[in-house]
Amino acid sequence: MATGRREFTWQACDALAAAGRKPSIASVREWTLAHHGRKQGSDTDTQADINAWYGLLLALKQEKQTVAGLPDDIAALARGLWIRANEAANDALQAQRAGVDAELVTAGQQVVQAQAATATERSRAAVLGHERDIAHEAIRRLEDAMSEIRATVQATEVRHAGQLQLRDEQHAALGRELARKDADHAARLAELDGLRRHALVQIDEARLDARTWKNEHDRNVLAHQSALLQLRMANGKQQEELAGAAGRMSAIEEALTASRQQNALLEATLTETRASAGRNTTAQARRPGGMRLERESRFKRRRP
Repeated sequence: MATGRREFTWQACDALAAAGRKPSIASVREWTLAHHGRKQGSDTDTQADINAWYGLLLALKQEKQTVAGLPDDIAALARGLWIRANEAANDALQAQRAGVDAELVTAGQQVVQAQAATATERSRAAVLGHERDIAHEAIRRLEDAMSEIRATVQATEVRHAGQLQLRDEQHAALGRELARKDADHAARLAELDGLRRHALVQIDEARLDARTWKNEHDRNVLAHQSALLQLRMANGKQQEELAGAAGRMSAIEEALTASRQQNALLEATLTETRASAGRNTTAQARRPGGMRLERESRFKRRRP
């Protein structure tokens, strides 16, 4: 491949020299692209081939000067040999160049195929890269969503814990309030029971007083009837005794009136006490355990 490259470079140098132009890397590149459609080798290799062409040109010039010092027939013979050698070399170079051109065509096709494959791979790589970017973006969004979900869950847990703590505190406060109300209720029940017992005692005392006043009234009535009978039987007694009996009768009537008034007062007190006990029992029946107290009160009222 180095020989084919050098031949291309020397061919370009010959053409440029024939056109009166100095061979250089740029001019050789330009001529090679114009006549072969491609360039051969790197800039360093092309410059080395140009230097070799200049060296060969210098050698040919020196050879011509040497031939010029020979006799004409020998110089002509030498030039003929040189020309035939160049022609043979050119023929060999042409054959070699044809093989090299075929190799270059094959290599060019392989390059085109490789470039197409490279383009395909690049396109595929671009698609894969785009898909990778999309996947990375989706992963990032999922991670952001997961972070938001975690933050929401943590906030919910904190809020739920606070609500549970508040509910526990409320339950504890409600329990204390219920305990206090139970204690108050028990105290009121005890107070009502004491009032009920006191009312029952007052009722019993009132009944006893009423019986006492009634017995006394009955005795007074009997005494009055006995005195009246005696007065009727002693119709012949003196007027003074009648006057005394009338005075005693008046005293008895006053005592009877006082007894009746006392009895009415006791009955009013008994009625008020019963009404008060009934109101307390009704209020107690509306509270827990109140029905039991009301039933006990009714049962005790029914007892003789």
